[in-house]
Amino acid sequence: MHEASTPDGGKMWQVCPYPDVLADLVARCDYRAHEGWSMRLVDMERDPGSRGLTLVITRSGPDSYHLDRVMRVAHYFPVPPATFDERSWRRWLFDRCGDVDTHERMELFKIDGVPVYPPAHGPGNSPYLVLEYGTDVDRRTSFRGDLNPA
Repeated sequence: MHEASTPDGGKMWQVCPYPDVLADLVARCDYRAHEGWSMRLVDMERDPGSRGLTLVITRSGPDSYHLDRVMRVAHYFPVPPATFDERSWRRWLFDRCGDVDTHERMELFKIDGVPVYPPAHGPGNSPYLVLEYGTDVDRRTSFRGDLNPA
């Protein structure tokens, strides 16, 4: 086991062969294309200082917050530095499409007009992680049902 270090001014580097198999799958995939969705691989800067091969899935459709408006939104997924076979890349691509579907479902799922699982869009948050927000009483109740002090 090697201890991690921060060479090159604190940058992380990962290298592997270009994923030709993934590129071929992306070119042949037509997930929700009839709804205006598209996908592509791009070597890009995702955030300041964060760059690399990225799967971009662009969805086109109703704005989840203003259903009378149509909007296009790009979802960015760093491609792992892996030498997967076709089956593994296919599953990785399938799961990324599922992440976008989950994100949209989180925005659209409402009870009495209020989003129950709104995605965390802010910096440092994964907008694909379904967060369960509980009340203070939920947090303070023991497994026996007793309410603990704050």
